Amino acid sequence: MPNTTLEDNLLDIPDLPILLERLQVRLVDEKIRREDFRQWITDEVKAEFINGNIVMHSPAAEDHNEATGHLYRVTSFFADIYKLGKVRVEKALIGMTRNDYEPDIAFWRKETADRFQPSMNVYPIPDLVIEVLSPGSENINRDTRIKFADYAAHLIPEYWIVDPKKKTVEQYFLSDTQVGIYELYKKATLSDQIESRSLRGFSISVKAIFDAEENAQAVQQFLQNPKT
Repeated sequence: MPNTTLEDNLLDIPDLPILLERLQVRLVDEKIRREDFRQWITDEVKAEFINGNIVMHSPAAEDHNEATGHLYRVTSFFADIYKLGKVRVEKALIGMTRNDYEPDIAFWRKETADRFQPSMNVYPIPDLVIEVLSPGSENINRDTRIKFADYAAHLIPEYWIVDPKKKTVEQYFLSDTQVGIYELYKKATLSDQIESRSLRGFSISVKAIFDAEENAQAVQQFLQNPKT
């Protein structure tokens, strides 16, 4: 959604047309560098193209890897067993208007996932994105501000921010009253359940994200209590 305050401020600049011309030149150059980035990136490298810059990701900490692995296991299993769509982890490049992201976890409903091609390496806008926070102000800023705003602007219906240090999950949905804006629906802690709207029927304890035994029990429960 356009930032109307920013637009109003820009309209107060006398030489706005000159500024827009300079910005257009920079955006054309950025587009070329983004195309180069897509040619350069490989399966062995985790990187993103954000606001004109290549952002390289360092190896993740164990608590990040564990939470991501647990969430991928239960979400992908659930999506597969009930034929709801597809889940991808870490290396699915999501192409947006300006930026390319590799979310920790992304889910696409069946209608979209059925159009995936074996050779594709840039994915469409997903229905659910989950980011697991890594230490460092830059990493946290990307997930909680830059990506947060971009995911909402591209109308991704549901966004989870998982904090492996605090063992919490912030669950956001698009606002019913403001286009392209997320609203916090729930901040779930270890004693809570969390349920997805996009991955229809999926519900687990928050503890299952951070505890291997609880995670395995969640998978078993999906098998023992199939949806009717």
